[in-house]
Order: sequence, then structure tokens, then C-alpha cells
Amino acid sequence: MTNLKTRLHCFAGAAALGAALFTPAWAQTQQDEDGAYSGIDDIVVTAQRREQSFQETPLSIQVLGPDAMQRGQLSQAVDLNRLVPGIQIGAGGNAAQIYIRGVGDFAASALSNPAVAVNIDGVYIARPQGVNSSFFDLERVEVLKGPQGTLYGRNASGGAINLITRRPELGEFGGYLSFEYGNYDRKHGQGAVNVPIGENAALRAAFDVIDRDGYLSDGNDDDVKQSARIRFLWEPTDTISLLLNADYADEDGKGTGTVFLPRIPGTDPWDSSSSPEANAILTTTPPLGFIVPPVGTDSYRDNQFWSLSAELTADLGFAILTVLPAYRDAVISERNYPAGLRNTIPEGTSEATSVEVRLSNETDILSWVAGVYYFNEKQVSEQQIYEGVLQDNIIHFEPDVESYAVFGQATLSVTDWARVTGGLRYTDESSTVEGDIFTNSPTAAPPGAMLPALLVDFGGETSFDSLTWKAGVEFDIGPDSLVFFNASTGFKAGGHNQTIEPLATYDPEKLRALELGLRNRFLDGRLQVNAELFHWTYEDGQVASVVFDPLANISLLTQNAGNAKIKGGNIDIVAQLTPNSTLTLFAEYNDAEYKEFSYDTAFSIFGSPLFNPASSGCTPSAPFPGSIPGTLLTTLDCSGFQMARTPEFTATASYEHVFELGGSGTLTPHVDMQYVSSRWLSTEFVPNVRADEYTILNADLTYDSPDGAWSVSIYGRNLTDKPYYTGGSLQAFVPPLAYVTIGAPRVYGGRVTFRF
Repeated sequence: MTNLKTRLHCFAGAAALGAALFTPAWAQTQQDEDGAYSGIDDIVVTAQRREQSFQETPLSIQVLGPDAMQRGQLSQAVDLNRLVPGIQIGAGGNAAQIYIRGVGDFAASALSNPAVAVNIDGVYIARPQGVNSSFFDLERVEVLKGPQGTLYGRNASGGAINLITRRPELGEFGGYLSFEYGNYDRKHGQGAVNVPIGENAALRAAFDVIDRDGYLSDGNDDDVKQSARIRFLWEPTDTISLLLNADYADEDGKGTGTVFLPRIPGTDPWDSSSSPEANAILTTTPPLGFIVPPVGTDSYRDNQFWSLSAELTADLGFAILTVLPAYRDAVISERNYPAGLRNTIPEGTSEATSVEVRLSNETDILSWVAGVYYFNEKQVSEQQIYEGVLQDNIIHFEPDVESYAVFGQATLSVTDWARVTGGLRYTDESSTVEGDIFTNSPTAAPPGAMLPALLVDFGGETSFDSLTWKAGVEFDIGPDSLVFFNASTGFKAGGHNQTIEPLATYDPEKLRALELGLRNRFLDGRLQVNAELFHWTYEDGQVASVVFDPLANISLLTQNAGNAKIKGGNIDIVAQLTPNSTLTLFAEYNDAEYKEFSYDTAFSIFGSPLFNPASSGCTPSAPFPGSIPGTLLTTLDCSGFQMARTPEFTATASYEHVFELGGSGTLTPHVDMQYVSSRWLSTEFVPNVRADEYTILNADLTYDSPDGAWSVSIYGRNLTDKPYYTGGSLQAFVPPLAYVTIGAPRVYGGRVTFRF
């Protein structure tokens, strides 16, 4: 064992030497009372359902603290693009499409499942529309890369994002108010107050209000929302605590919009796809542009979310009992134009209930957690997909998902420097859907039918179960050095499509991951060097594509399209160059390729062509009969392509220096950059959805008063006004044209914060 430990230490030293060529993670540095070096602050995380130092957590994880979130203007999920390398977030309408290392979900509809689980204080957020209003008064954001099937279960095949809000503090009165104004008439107010109630109770109330004009020429890509949260903590004894939570959010404005590719010469990159120039090209482009309706300017968003949850913790002596019940309600009403189609949800509702009960304990020898989990979501949704005379369908569906799970994970200390981890989770899930499709198009309606006419009923029941596991080893190879190896699995739930057989349902997807990680601190804690290698095997991957379904309707369907290999590595360093200056660097390489990737789409109906095989960039099969008489299908083979939304290289760098002003406060300039290499925006592998590489530059300057009671900041984001794209798709009937989401242009402004 001693030889093994020596070899591991040598490996760590070699990796650290290589890492010095690059560099790091989001951490802060600290000084002693004399202003000398005292090392990089420890960050506490709870990714494994227990408190651990970031440097002692054997996971692929990145963490954002309050300073990084405020500096990066983190107010919605898409803002994580510029803060967390290896993550790509776009929008399907107003729903966040979150991808980690190529694993994600494009559909973002009531019938789809995300591949990255988002949790707020341990409560899973089922609807991706409900994520954006939760980024305020946070203690930290934890981004877990790779399958989290043991502790987080369903829909965590790509990873998990944990939003940890600030807890009430006993015996403390305080809070803050922050006000910001920037270009695009950005007005942002945020604040919180902590109020003690006697000796054993406290309440914390927080709010967040944003009103910003849209980045696009038609006013889309705005940000208008109001959010509030109340948390009440009661600790009647040293062994019992009860935390009650309630939150509410209202999202308004026009919502997410798209831009037109190929970009029209002489136009601004942020000219909307609804611009006269874009619509003029649409209506003159074959094959069907002349009868496709123009992209409209009548987008809107009117969504409300509220939730109640509780966390009961009791020390039973042999273990800590945690009970976490939660209820979340969503009302979604919006209109947008993804892929150039008018998609309207007059009103959709979601009611999600979950309960998690777990026992845990931690000793010098053994740390363990075991529990049971229940989840149920009932939805009612109506959706109109309008494409003029070509298609005008109204789809009504009521999905009902019920899931049960039992899980456990334990870490055993074999020696004082070596540990092993094992975990299992069993999930049993059922999904039921009742739905129907009506048409307002006389060309699609049955002969003699009154409009709107029923095209078809769809739905049914499907069920599945899954056993996910984790095994790992970790070694302390020095006072501040850790090496770990994990093998783990995860899955994403199966479900239903808004059509009939053979595409009515899809199976769960699965992911197996191997990761080798290294955590190091050197130079008395002034240099932090972390590195990782990963290899993922992706099976039965769910791919959502805009296709012609078996009814010859245009539809966004999810299919199990095939398998992929995802492999690469990263290096992450924080260097405290002086007591007042910090340099961070991060670089990740990701080779992600579809090994087997094919899916079906309608080729023709009654001899009339529907699909141009060249529009996908993939190889089509010979047409074959569909389940509806008179229809022909084709299978598209996209094997060998780089996975969508998966840049091969990403990198970030930042530098800041705190200037002491001789007892008059501090002045802190901060600069950072992000580089992302070229990538596919969708699974249509044609030039218009191939995004170029980009580099984004940001800077800010903050003055803090001597007593820390107030601060003033000025900032600039995307200083070079670089256009970069986050997602999109081809226009279904005019496949040369693409409609894509675009990142924020140059933004700047100022912020003042008061603390009390």
C-alpha cells in the first residue's frame, strides 16, 4: 500500500506541474490580520447530501459563490453559460435547455424530460420554465457534471444543478439591498432581511425584481420578472430543526426570441427573425417559403410559479433523520416562434409533489445515507402549432407521471488515507397521457368535417424501472492532495410523444461514466490545482427533433436515436499571486461523437414530398411505408457527427486585485474571459446551424466602504459586442433557413449595494 501511495503522489505532482501551464475554480482568497498570505478560502458543498469541503469532495463539481454570481449578473439559467465551462444552455421557447458535455434535452415541453436535474434546496424542479426565476439570494450554485443516479435519481443522466438559498440565521438581524441600472433600460432590485424571533427561531425574506428591454430588434429576449421567497427556521432543541419555505415568481414580457441564419448582409446580429428583411427572404425561399406565414412580433410570456416545502431534521442518536416534503405549482401561458413556427400555449398547468425521507450518519470510519423518494407531476396543457395553410394544429394533453425510489450510499475509511464508496438506487416509474390533436386547416381535416376537426387521439400508459449505481475509491496522497476514481450510472426517464405509433413513446436513456480526479493545494494553500479525466458511454440517447410524424404533421418528437462516446479532461487552478491578487484559469477538452445515431421522419404523403433529405445533413434510407396508409418514412443516419451543443474546447480566465485605500475602503478591478470553440446548435448538421468559435471579455470595478456597509460597482459584459449563438433549429418547411437563439450583446451599467 505504501508503494501505491508513493506512485499516486508522484502522479499528483506531475499533474500539478502540467497544470501550472494553464490554470482554476471559483474560490476566494483570504488574508490574516497583517495582510499576509493565508491561503484560498474553503468552500463548503452539500452535493453528497452532507457538508464537505470542496477540495475533499470526490466529484466532478464546480461551485459559484455569492461574489461570482453577483459579478456575473446571474439572474437566469442562460447566464451560467459565461460562468461555468462545459455547460451549454439555450432556450426552447422560454424553457431552459441545459446541456452538460453534450447531454441535455432540446424539447423542453410538457412531454419531455430534462437530462440535467435542477434542484432548489433539495427540491427537484420539474418544469424547465420554472428555473429562471430562482437565481436570487443564493448561498451558492453547485454544478455536478456526470450522472447522479444514486443520490439524485431520474433525469440526472447529464448531471445536476443545485441552487442553495441562504438560510435564516438565529440571533442575527441584518440584510442587504442592491439596486442596478444598465443599458437596455435594465432595472434590477434585490434584497433580503434576516429577523430573529426569540432565541430559537428566525425568518429570512428576500425579493428580486428585474425589468429589462429585449436585446432583439422586436423587443424579444427581454427579462421581466418578480420573485419573492420566505424561509422560517425553528430550532426548539439542539437535536431538532424545522425549516419552512415558500416562494412565488411571476414572469412577464415578450420572452425568448430568435435571429435568422444565414445572417442577412448589412443587418445587425441582434436583428430579430421577425424583421422585414428576414421575413422577405423567408417568403421567397423554396420549396415552400412563399406559403409559410411570416415570423410574428406578437410573442408574450405570462408565467406564474409558487411552491411550499419543509425540511425537518432530527438527531436520533444513531442517525440524522431528514424529511423533505414539497409542492410546486406552475401556470404557463406564452407564445413564441422556435424554428420559425408559431407555438402558443394559452395556458398550461403543472402540479408537482415530492417527498424525500432519508437517514444519514458520519463517523471517522463510515459515512452513509439511505432513503426513499416519491415524485408525482400532473399537467394539463394545450398547444397550438401554426404554419399557415400548411398546418394549424391544436394539441391538448394531460400527462401524469408517478415515480418511486429507494436509495443508499456509503463511504468506508479503509485506512486513515484511503476510502471506498458504493451506492445503489432503484426507481420504478409510470407515465400516463391522454391527448388529442385537432386541426383548423381545411386541407388536413377529414372530408366534410367541421373545423376544428379531430385528427387523432393519442396517449396511453408506459412504465419502466431502473437500477443505477456508483462505485469509487479515493486516496489522500498528501496533506492537501486527493486523488479519486468513480464509476457511476444515471438515466433519463422515458415518456410519450404527441403522436401515434410507431413514434408514440420513447425509452429511458442511460449513461455510464468513468472519472479520474485530482485535488491539490500547494504553497501553504496559495495554489489550488484540480484536474480530471472523464469517459462517458451514452446509450439510447433521447434526441428531440422537428420531424414529420406518422400523421404527416410537423412535430417536435423525442426518439431514442442511438449511442455516443464522450471523453476528455479539464484542469482548474486558483493562484493567490499576492495577498491581494488572484488569478484563475480553467480549460476543458471534450471529444463527443455520435457512434450510432438514427431517427425516423415522414418522407411523403400520397406521393407528395414532405422532406428534403439534404436538409438534415444526414444520410437517408430508402423510403418505407408508414403506419398511416399513403405515407412513406425515411430513416436518417447521423452517425459520426460531433454531438450537438458540445464544443471541443472551452476555457475561462480571470484576474482581480484588491487595492487598499489607506483606511478609506478598497477598490477591486476584475477582468475575465471565456473561449468556446465551434459546435453544432442542433442535430441538423448543415452549415447554418454550425456556430463559430467565440471569445467573450468582461470587466468590473467595485469600491467597498471601510466598514463594508455599502459598495458601488460598474461593469461591462461582452465588451467587444461579439455575437454568439446558444441553440436553434432549421425552419421545417424551408430547410435552408435557421432560427437560433443568440447571447447577450455588449451590456454595461452600475450597481449600489447597502448592507445592514
